[in-house]
Amino acid sequence: MTEQPSVARATEEPQGPPLPKWAYAIVNPTLSAIIRSPMHRLVSGSLMLLIFDGRKSGRRYSIPVGYLEEGSRLYVFSHSAWAKNFIGGAPVGVRLRGELRRGNAFMLSDPAEIDKVVRRMATERGEEMGRRMGFLAPGPDGTLQPTVPKGTYFIGIDLAG
Repeated sequence: MTEQPSVARATEEPQGPPLPKWAYAIVNPTLSAIIRSPMHRLVSGSLMLLIFDGRKSGRRYSIPVGYLEEGSRLYVFSHSAWAKNFIGGAPVGVRLRGELRRGNAFMLSDPAEIDKVVRRMATERGEEMGRRMGFLAPGPDGTLQPTVPKGTYFIGIDLAG
């Protein structure tokens, strides 16, 4: 990537999930089982389980998600509506590198913090992943630039001591 503008540009194009909806019925339980097992080391560097209760339904959810870590804060994102459960903050559990931890999840709203997360995701996860997730797209000059697709939710999780 070349020198970029100071803030990732928002797009009007929504970014859907990277897999067809039907595939999650296979992929999520498989990844969840791996993350809960001694084999978690295969994926723990980039995936964790996010465990939370639905805001309206009260139903318990356990979803494998990609994450970035910065000290005691984790960052995740979603192109799906389940992320709205964290508006106003909510307690969560995470299975992170084989360990069950507690934390508080909240929606990110600061454009500078979102920009920082988008840039780190694009840098640390690679160009192909950045394109697939909608975080890298050609800018007006044709070079790849960080973007935030419409309908993308960014979540911060502050882990408890």
